[in-house]
Amino acid sequence: MTFADILRKYIGREIEVYLPNNGLLEGVLFSVGDESFTLQVRNGSYPDPIAPVTVFFFNVEGIRVLNIAV
Repeated sequence: MTFADILRKYIGREIEVYLPNNGLLEGVLFSVGDESFTLQVRNGSYPDPIAPVTVFFFNVEGIRVLNIAV
């Protein structure tokens, strides 16, 4: 099982992505490819527009799933 396989289980959930140099992205996991994934990220405190952001796996230091379905 690869990192991409594990991450695909969380499509549609809100996640935090920890990036190098204390970078942080928070958004809804939209899709997962073999080398990257896409988040739908809100523009600051405004509800719209939602922007897609592609993150490559080699830039990820950690991921935290914020809302786990029960």
